[in-house]
Amino acid sequence: MHKIRTSLAVLASLALGASLATAVAAQDEATTMDAAAPEGVTWILQQQAVDGPALLEQLPRLVTASLLMEDGAAGGNAGCNSWFGDYELDGQSLTFGPVGSTMMLCQGPAMAVEETFLANLSEVASWAIDSTELTLSDADGNALMRFAEAPAATVVGSWVTQGINNGAEAVETNEYTSRVTAIFDPEGRLAGNDGCNNYMTSYEVDAESITISPSIATTMMACAEPALDELSSQYFAALLAATTWSVDASGALELRDASGALQVRYVPAE
Repeated sequence: MHKIRTSLAVLASLALGASLATAVAAQDEATTMDAAAPEGVTWILQQQAVDGPALLEQLPRLVTASLLMEDGAAGGNAGCNSWFGDYELDGQSLTFGPVGSTMMLCQGPAMAVEETFLANLSEVASWAIDSTELTLSDADGNALMRFAEAPAATVVGSWVTQGINNGAEAVETNEYTSRVTAIFDPEGRLAGNDGCNNYMTSYEVDAESITISPSIATTMMACAEPALDELSSQYFAALLAATTWSVDASGALELRDASGALQVRYVPAE
């Protein structure tokens, strides 16, 4: 009788252990599924369908677009302007409602990317995540857009300028803007090209605050066009006016002054 009771106790213990293991496995699976959900993550567009879902094309250089979904509200950068709208998520189904955006006009391919991006959003019907890649597809299962997770926010890195404050509370982008570059290194050094000459100075970061030293050294090459001299002056004035930094949903670095006015906007250099 004692052996039978012992055997029953062992069986009961094994059954309880199996139940606990199953529950833990189910919890781990649920946690993994939650971790793989598309919400609460900033996604940077890598490819999108152009003129139909048959082919996904890489984004042009220096153009960024992004997506962030939280609590039914979606937004990000569409390539030129910030966009916003709502969405509905039900399992693997995903749809976006009407989308609004700011009204900035950009030159070059950014506007074409934006037009396609917003059109593709209206066709999205489902989502899937493979590792750190998010794919949005239409009702027929054709991939429309592919995203990668945005990197952690930092000022350190190599950047290409996308917009510079012209001193009249307006941020401009023209044919010369992308010539202006910046490299913020981890030791507090800032170097790059102002569109004509190389420059070097230093910077300090404290949380979201940034201070750029006015002791800016440059090479002395004569600029081929007067517009480049003006661009250089505007750029250095914007740098010195900057008091805060942030990386937006598209992965772009923005420097702003004490009033919150945008001074310089950079995108990551390739």
